[in-house]
Amino acid sequence: MRFLVTAATGTTSAGVVRHLRSADEEVRGLVRDKDTATRTFDDLHGVDIVDGAFDDDVVLAKAFRGVKLHSWPWEVAPIRSGWRRPSSTARCKPDYHTWSSCRASQPATTPPCFVGRLHAEIQDHLAASGLSYTLLHPASFANNLFYKAESVAVEHILPAAAPTGRVAYIDIRDLSEAAALVLRDPTLHGKTYDLSGPDAYTLPEIAELPGTILGHEIKYVPVSPNDRRSALLENGISPWFAELLLSLETSAEAGQIGTVTTTLKELLGREPRTIENFLVENASRFRS
Repeated sequence: MRFLVTAATGTTSAGVVRHLRSADEEVRGLVRDKDTATRTFDDLHGVDIVDGAFDDDVVLAKAFRGVKLHSWPWEVAPIRSGWRRPSSTARCKPDYHTWSSCRASQPATTPPCFVGRLHAEIQDHLAASGLSYTLLHPASFANNLFYKAESVAVEHILPAAAPTGRVAYIDIRDLSEAAALVLRDPTLHGKTYDLSGPDAYTLPEIAELPGTILGHEIKYVPVSPNDRRSALLENGISPWFAELLLSLETSAEAGQIGTVTTTLKELLGREPRTIENFLVENASRFRS
C-alpha cells in the first residue's frame, strides 16, 4: 500500500513520513520545494517526492496515482485557496486522514478560536466531498511555545492574553507517531480522535517551568488581546499568523484547549511526552 503525505517537509508531516518508512511502508511526499524535501529526507531511501503547486491538477494527478491513503494537514487544506476537488482525486478516491486543532468540531462561526473556525470550515468541506476520512484533533502544539522563546530568553518574561485558561500541550513527535499508527491500521479509520498531552497548565504555570529549568525566574505578564496582537505584528509576524497565535491564547482563556484525554496514550501504547520533557529538551531555545 502506498501512502501520500502532503506538505511532507512540515514538522508534523516529516515525522509521519519517518514513522511510515521505519515500518517499511511505501511513502510519497507532495511538497512545494523539492530541494527542501531532498535535504529533509536525505537519510531516508524510498521516499518518492512529487513537487509543485497544491492546486495544480497535473501535479495532484501525479501525486495521487496509485495512492490508497492520504495524510493532509489542515495548513494546506484546499478550501483555503478556493480549491476544487480535481478529477484525478475523484477517480482514485483515497481515504483522507487529516489533523487540525483548537476544537475544530465546533461550528465554524463559534468564537473565539480563529484557527478552530478555519478547521471547522475545512472539515465541513471534507464531509461534503463523499470521501472517507479520519480526523485527528490535537490540542495546542508544544512547539507553539517557541514563539515566546525570545521574550523568555531576553526579558525573562512570558507575555500572554490567557491568565487563567489551561492548555493541554501535545508534543508534535507524539502526534506524528499517532498519525502514522492510525494511517497503517484500518480498524482505526473513519473516526475522530481528540488528542492531548498528559497534563494541562495555565500560562502562569507554564512560565514557572522554564524558570526552574533555566535557574532564574520567568515572570508571566498578562496583556490584553489587542496589545498581544500589536506585539506580534511589531515582531514581523504576518497579520494572518498573528491572529492565529492570538486565538490560541484567547481560546485557552475560553477553556477550549485545556481538556486532557487518554486517547493519545491509548494509540501510542505509552505515556505521551510531557511539557516538562519538551522544555528540558529545548532549554537552549529559551536561553539568551
